[in-house]
Amino acid sequence: YKTRTWSALYCKMDFLWDVWTAAEAIFLPELATYETEIFAVTAVVGLLVLLVLLKCCFSRGQRGRCVCLLGLSDAGKTLLYMRLIYGHYSRTQNSITENKASYEPAVPGGKKRSVELVDIPGDERIRDQVLSKYRNSLRAVVLVIDSVKFPQEVRNVAELTFDLLLDGAVRKGHVPLLVACNKQDLASARGCEAIRKQLEREITALRVSRSAKLEATEGPKGRQTKTVFLGKEGKDFEFSDLPCKLEFVGCSARGKGEEGSSVPDIEKLKNWIDERC
Repeated sequence: YKTRTWSALYCKMDFLWDVWTAAEAIFLPELATYETEIFAVTAVVGLLVLLVLLKCCFSRGQRGRCVCLLGLSDAGKTLLYMRLIYGHYSRTQNSITENKASYEPAVPGGKKRSVELVDIPGDERIRDQVLSKYRNSLRAVVLVIDSVKFPQEVRNVAELTFDLLLDGAVRKGHVPLLVACNKQDLASARGCEAIRKQLEREITALRVSRSAKLEATEGPKGRQTKTVFLGKEGKDFEFSDLPCKLEFVGCSARGKGEEGSSVPDIEKLKNWIDERC
């Protein structure tokens, strides 16, 4: 009985082996081809994902070469430009076109590359036209404010700041922003903190008025254009709520002395630019 049992078991195992051998001969080539195709598709998908990740990392870390001085007329942009490029005081007049030159950062060892410093005219019509030429190559933006005239110009300064913060190229490129409160050598100049707080109040009001204007111009079906909300909803605007870092510094393009003085009173501004070259 035991002999018959082992013999039957052996026959079944032998039969199963024959079936496995036949199946292997039929399906193994197909399986090998299928595995090759899967490997090829997986490799292509992996390569595409890697390229996308590399592009994202490269785009975030790579900025243009232009540092733009932006602001209203008579804010002192051209004088700051002259001192940054040539290192001395010089009389200037309102610009009708941009001034630009290569700027070499004062970095020990010379490891950082030079950038193009661009002085954008303050006239609104010229300013927007000129800025559009450099919008996609921005490395940093310095917003120059006349600290003496600021109380009279706060609305215009707030609108310029508002538009700059909502600029697509600035937001997408995470372009560093600096507010340079110029003419701090004059007794009637507003301090940086006072300018900051007043700008925040004005931008809060501007945010409300522009939202109301957008609602008034919505389509017939109530459809609105998708916009970016500046700051945090449900609270007054504060620069600290922005996703990008915006700094304020005081400076004096004229320096403390008379005309021709080489007293450096733009150190913080210059250091800020140098760190971003």
